[in-house]
Amino acid sequence: MRRAPWIRLLLWHASAAIPVLGAAAAFYGPALARTGGAWPAPLDDVYIHFGFARAAALGHPFSWIPGNGYSSGGTSLTYPLALAPGYLLGFRGAWLGLFAALLACAALLDLCRSLRRLLEPRGGPGAASSRWVAWVAPLFVVAVPLLDWSWFSGMEVALLGAVLGRALVAVRRAELAPPARRPAEQLRAGLLVALLVATRPEALALAAPLAVAVAHAAGSLGAAASLARASLPTALLLGAQAAANRALTGEWGAAGAVRKLLLSNPYPTPLEKAVEVIKNLAALRVQALEGALGGPWLSLVLPLLGAVAALDRRARRVAVPLLLGAYGSLLLVALNATARYQNLRYAAPSLAMLLLAAALGAEALARRGRLAAGVAAALAVAALAAPSAGFARQIDHFARASANIAGQHVEVARRLAARARQPRAPRRVLLGDAGAIPYLSGIPAIDGLGLGGYRGMPFARASVHGVPAVVELIERLDPAERPDVFALYPSWWGGLADVFGRRVDAVKIDDNVICAADEKVIYEADWSALAPPGERRAGVIDEVDIADLVDERAHGYAFPSPRGGWVIGAVLPGGGDGAGGDGAPRFDAGRLIPEGREQSFTIDAAAAIARGPAVLALRTDGGGPIALGVAALRDAGGEARVEAPERPADRWSEIRVPLRDVMPGDRIRIRSLLGTFRSFHVWLLRP
Repeated sequence: MRRAPWIRLLLWHASAAIPVLGAAAAFYGPALARTGGAWPAPLDDVYIHFGFARAAALGHPFSWIPGNGYSSGGTSLTYPLALAPGYLLGFRGAWLGLFAALLACAALLDLCRSLRRLLEPRGGPGAASSRWVAWVAPLFVVAVPLLDWSWFSGMEVALLGAVLGRALVAVRRAELAPPARRPAEQLRAGLLVALLVATRPEALALAAPLAVAVAHAAGSLGAAASLARASLPTALLLGAQAAANRALTGEWGAAGAVRKLLLSNPYPTPLEKAVEVIKNLAALRVQALEGALGGPWLSLVLPLLGAVAALDRRARRVAVPLLLGAYGSLLLVALNATARYQNLRYAAPSLAMLLLAAALGAEALARRGRLAAGVAAALAVAALAAPSAGFARQIDHFARASANIAGQHVEVARRLAARARQPRAPRRVLLGDAGAIPYLSGIPAIDGLGLGGYRGMPFARASVHGVPAVVELIERLDPAERPDVFALYPSWWGGLADVFGRRVDAVKIDDNVICAADEKVIYEADWSALAPPGERRAGVIDEVDIADLVDERAHGYAFPSPRGGWVIGAVLPGGGDGAGGDGAPRFDAGRLIPEGREQSFTIDAAAAIARGPAVLALRTDGGGPIALGVAALRDAGGEARVEAPERPADRWSEIRVPLRDVMPGDRIRIRSLLGTFRSFHVWLLRP
């Protein structure tokens, strides 16, 4: 007796819920046991999303912490907005993770529903022999333990899966819609593709092929107009995001791209960067595309089924973009300096795309008749069973990582919260990309790595250049704004924690599998070596504070890159006027200018100077004899050579160079003719 459609649908939803909820329980159960009942989060980045969600719920969207201003460091624009209702409903503190878990399960069930719609037979020969594929579709979603780790981590991956499923369905609807409805369906597909990119930027590798697929199915509507409807929403999103970033942070790119992409590092050569990309690709291929899928041979089953879908007339307009997106996003991820870490979470979108393409391939093959259906079933069983050996290891890793985060980051937050109830309560904490500490302690924070954003200051780029460049930005802050407490990994912050901090507490964990180091240290800050904001040396016409990225940008400063211009820092006596006499120790950051290389800057066009002679004062520290060539590039008088003897290492020194003819807007070039010049500060003085 044939079941009614609603009964079949109810049974299908029950059959989908079992593997999704079962996988969730398999990961959350052991993790809860390890954390002692606190909701598990295997990555501290989860709490960064929670911080953005809390700020959005409190009326500060796209801010990490209310009061810090706009931040482009949230890797997902949409996920914090999806979490914000949970905060408003009362899921506060770590228990926002429970709401995130419920959201993840709902998102995965929604992905299963989308996949069922893609797999449902559309009639014709072979429809009966392929009907079973829609029933096993949920198994494709949760078949890979490495992907499940990310699905249930509390990150945006599950939401990405739901949006991905709906975008694919929208592309299919645009393909099948009658001409009168097709433009609206194409635009709907374009909006969902844009939402996909807003949820995870690497999805751009899938967005372009999906837009082309929509245009390919345009029929009588015309390919150009169809391509515009499918791609314009994504283009507008990226344009608006870039414009907002530029206006509010001074960077076209997001803080995460500035901080993490290998291309942003100014020091390595292109060849050295290419080598790192190749290393990332090799690690992702071996660990994510082979090891996580069952080994070198069994891992080929998924792409094989995907290739079957790509060759199938009905499935190819969805399958081809999925395959291109899977490998294209992996190429984009390989540009990320952290691609090989955090349990390969950046590979999760690629794995999801491969699994969906494989499910489409199984349906396409099964549609070819009974024999082909048997082959499809065998391949599907192989694809689903091959990764299963990794479940025990991934579940254990999830639990141990959650215990690490609870034992270190959450514990540091608890201790800082306790200090906040004391008479000398911390007013602001300096940390490095640590989300749980400010979120759970309630103490405002500055992220020294720049992903949290702080009033448009370029902390992300400064952290790439070096720790002293971060200190230069802190020097720009009003003393009342400067962090008075640090929560840092000492090995990450040499030259800051050990110079400006006094160790007062530490949290050390055992069995570390996810944290950057096993010990996070709490320091009390001492910024007495920093110059007061706005301090200006007497007689100065213009000055360039080397390694202060704000000042460098204002003067069009250029340093020798690559393999030069490395940021350095020192705290030495010598007086605040740069004269090199006695005085309290003063911090300054600078750059190394190798022999034969040069630095240059432009005199401020608004500098109060008439055309004529001036004196260039160059701050440096100790070292051997050096020779410099200094020239005002407009001046036809050529380059002036100045030599400096060996200098003491225990104080600041100054080299003075007379300039015959300079004016505002002139470009000044300083070449290192002999030895490496340690350049810290440049003053243009009246003669």
